[in-house]
Amino acid sequence: MASRQKLLVVGGGYVGCDVARRLDRVMDVTLVEPKPAFLHAPAMIRALVEPDLLTAATIPYDGLLREGRFVRGRVDALHSKGVTLEDGTEIASDFTLVATGSSYNLPFKSSAEDIEVFLDAHRTLSDRIAQARHIAIVGAGPVGTELAGEIATARPDVQITLIAAGPNPMPDQPERLGRALMNRLHRLGVKVITHRTAPGIAAGMDAQDGPLGLSDGQDVAADLVLPALGAIPCTDLLSALPSVRLDGAGRVVTDAWLRPAPGALPGLLAGGDMAATGDAMTIVGTLRQTPYLTKTLRAAAKGKPIDTQTPYRPWRDAPMLVPVGPRLGATHLPLPGLLALAGTMRGPGDTLTRLTKGRDLFVGKYRRLLGAQRFKGSRG
Repeated sequence: MASRQKLLVVGGGYVGCDVARRLDRVMDVTLVEPKPAFLHAPAMIRALVEPDLLTAATIPYDGLLREGRFVRGRVDALHSKGVTLEDGTEIASDFTLVATGSSYNLPFKSSAEDIEVFLDAHRTLSDRIAQARHIAIVGAGPVGTELAGEIATARPDVQITLIAAGPNPMPDQPERLGRALMNRLHRLGVKVITHRTAPGIAAGMDAQDGPLGLSDGQDVAADLVLPALGAIPCTDLLSALPSVRLDGAGRVVTDAWLRPAPGALPGLLAGGDMAATGDAMTIVGTLRQTPYLTKTLRAAAKGKPIDTQTPYRPWRDAPMLVPVGPRLGATHLPLPGLLALAGTMRGPGDTLTRLTKGRDLFVGKYRRLLGAQRFKGSRG
């Protein structure tokens, strides 16, 4: 019996885990990741006010692969025959998928190899939120909007101020979704200040003490400031290759088959937040990328050249689900006419978002994917 083609997956995030699992019985799979556990980012927001969720959303990699192997380590260099880890270990591969994702300020994501560093930071911020009387959140993207909704629901006695650079939350989404989210936030008592930024707050910064100065000279008398200004692509590994380029957002440019260096390393693919696939830096992007990468690698393992296969096509109009606490929320549905309105309507939109995502934030889905025990959902 012929030996299986070797697949090395670098990065145990949403793309890396899913592709590794799907190909576990087809290829000889090795997953390399510095952390011992998968951190389910959306649940980390609610866990700040519902601490029991923190354990459920921290999922060890031990149960992910049945036939492949998980290697805890950090890749130092890529080459034509595989990779070299920081400790000098060589891992051979026929194909390599780099899916190193993105970083976000603590406690939403962690680049720390010691999981306890992340968990301690999360618990510390949870305690600060429990003691605060006025919280300002800078950034009205998905993290900032969901964070405002979770805190306002769990602590209705606390004043929440959300700073939005545009006229509504989620300015890169259809205006209808932004207006619906604004309505939900107002129902929870959140004050939204629009068309303002906070010059002293930058992406990647951790929680700060207040007050908060805004771009118009106004001060927000918050005692706790939570930055939520977006993710930063983790491209160090690939950008070290001479033929790799980054786009204006700092993401790795790929060819039509998601290869960042097709001339030098034709068996190297990239996916997830760090790759300029044409998808937004959201988990929704993985719903399209992982089936494509799986199908492409499966065919390549059988001998079909990657550049003779179907090119990748990103979402033309991706769905977007945004819970505002466990019971409220709104969803953008890429459907025609009146069907698209259902996701943002008061009542139907709340129910759709709650049943699809808001109830357990997909914790159950990812625990199943990683072979972990079942988790009973959180409130909602």
